[in-house]
Amino acid sequence: MWFARAQTTSPPDLRLAARLDEEGKCAASEALYRRALATGSPTVVLWNNVGNHYLACGEPAKAREYFALVVKRVPTHGNANLQLARLAVEAKDNGSAVKYLGAMGAVKEPGLLAETGALYVRAGEFRAAQGVFQRVVALRPGEFEPLFHLGRAAARAGDLRRAREALEGALRLNPDEPEVQMELGVAHAANGDFPRAVFFLARAQSRLPKHSGVALALARAAEDAGYFGDSAIAYDRYLALVPDDESARRDRARVVAHVSGRRAEGLKELAGYLARNPRDATAHVQFAQLCWDTDPESSLAHLAEAMRLDSGLAPAYTARAWLLHRLGRDREALAHLETALRLKPEDVRALDQYGLVLTALERPKEAEAAFRRAAAIAPGDWEARLHLGRVLMEQGREQEAQIWLGEYQRLRPARQRNARREPGMIELATLTEGDRRGREIERFRSMAKARPDDAELRMHLGQLLLADGRNDEAAKEFGALPGANADAETLARAGRALVEAGQYAMALPLLERGGAGLDKAMAVLHLSGADAALAELAAIPVSEQTEEFLLLKARILDGAGRGEAARKLLASGPDWAAARPRLAVEAGLLLAKYGKFPEAVRLLNRAMAAAPGNRSLALAGAVVLALEGRLGEAEQGLRRLEERWPEWDAPYRLHGQVLSAAKRPQEAERKFRTAAVLGGGAAGARCQTLRDWLLPSCYGGAP
Repeated sequence: MWFARAQTTSPPDLRLAARLDEEGKCAASEALYRRALATGSPTVVLWNNVGNHYLACGEPAKAREYFALVVKRVPTHGNANLQLARLAVEAKDNGSAVKYLGAMGAVKEPGLLAETGALYVRAGEFRAAQGVFQRVVALRPGEFEPLFHLGRAAARAGDLRRAREALEGALRLNPDEPEVQMELGVAHAANGDFPRAVFFLARAQSRLPKHSGVALALARAAEDAGYFGDSAIAYDRYLALVPDDESARRDRARVVAHVSGRRAEGLKELAGYLARNPRDATAHVQFAQLCWDTDPESSLAHLAEAMRLDSGLAPAYTARAWLLHRLGRDREALAHLETALRLKPEDVRALDQYGLVLTALERPKEAEAAFRRAAAIAPGDWEARLHLGRVLMEQGREQEAQIWLGEYQRLRPARQRNARREPGMIELATLTEGDRRGREIERFRSMAKARPDDAELRMHLGQLLLADGRNDEAAKEFGALPGANADAETLARAGRALVEAGQYAMALPLLERGGAGLDKAMAVLHLSGADAALAELAAIPVSEQTEEFLLLKARILDGAGRGEAARKLLASGPDWAAARPRLAVEAGLLLAKYGKFPEAVRLLNRAMAAAPGNRSLALAGAVVLALEGRLGEAEQGLRRLEERWPEWDAPYRLHGQVLSAAKRPQEAERKFRTAAVLGGGAAGARCQTLRDWLLPSCYGGAP
């Protein structure tokens, strides 16, 4: 902290008075100042020193009176304006504070400048503070304090690039300073780089374990990064420090609901919070977001309550519109989005959603305008560009559409990041995938060496080595499992992992010991052929003949040229809605292969009702409808797919084939071009005709 100095040109008795003030002898200094004021014509220097005296002695009202006399005579006086600004900030009169700070003139002394910057920060004028601290850095290059304060002011002013530059410079000067690590973490979080934010905040927390602000910032950054397990732990640490923060308890409940296996716990805690705080509109929105997929009507009710409690809460209108749109109630959704945009006209997500609803209502020109506005507001937003390209393509404006879809390709994430729901990512947040795997391999290798009889450790080590392409090392670990006292379940899981990796010869000995009949049959199929695999299946008891058993047997029969037997097996099977979506897709496609379209449609419809968020099921349903000749129904389903997963190329390619079959070549060509721009993938490589879509390989990578 830099302090303004008293005037050094004062008469001897005023220098004595200033020294007495420093020693806390206010009564003695008061007598000297009164005598000086009584001499006749007081000077600016005297008034300034009297003001400093009253500040030092705890009489701010009197200090303000004398500093006002100074600035009346010398409007740009540095110390008087600075002290008046400080008094104004303390009185929460930020407007007056800014006026005094702005009147200080061309101050060049670094200490006064630093005090000025600090007061601008306290007044909430971060851009002005940044400019002042920039001058301090220029006057004191290479010093830690000016860089740190510049970085902090720039971060609060929204100049995140400048903030990172200054704070990284400060960190180079003092690598272990937790305050800098905290500020860097907050700056990275504001810039959307949440893994990097978690890294710096975790380092700061290790040095400031009792700092509640660090704990809360880490909890929120981890949540935004998708590290829900880590976020829940960080919220627990924060609440241990600040147990009465009810809003943090609300946010912790939301995070816990996203941790694997803890959804019910999180919902229960959030319901308890709502019972205590029924008028918290934000909590109603959060609860709605957690239950929309299982109970959409309850979600709609919570969103309606949030809107009733806070008619200005734009996210509630946008969220309710999104859900109504998902339910096909587009006209209701439109009204909510119009309200949301009146409240927040520059909300990119609301604009984008508005365009999607207008598209669904067949108002493409208005949709185009909404997408264009969203794209203009957010130059880095890839979703708005994708949707604008689609709506232009649908209007036949292919050349312009290609430009926007190209922008989408340039901006879209290389891959969709899956959330890490279990804890453990804070330590690894800055490592590459290869580095993380290497770190994990070494960690498991060390643990397995310390506990050679722990079969679980060896199995996980083997899986990591397999994923890293180190098959010989993986074979050694998997081969050691029987000697590590692995039980049948562990051996079966290890064998299954090897089958999924295509390592059938390595898997077979483990599966034979583990008693995993289906996986063993799969390995035998690839190693010895269909007859040997069917013999393996025949040995499985009827009580264990699940949907997966039936599908595997049907696939083997189909591959052996016994298609009618495969069809009968699938048609007489159980309710496929209870099966995993991948199994239902394959069963439906096999039925369609033999022309049993009504049976395939019924099977896939039941499965879709049980898993409405699975896009592979919906795509397979459209394929079956198209092959049956129900092209209009297939097209409707594909339009819904394109709207819900607009970045996925497969529905566009299939849509083009459906339109070609319907003798609409120009529309088909637009769909094919859109698919080509979005990227070929498995569908582009293998699925060039409608019949090709009966291959399960066309659905690779779909959730």
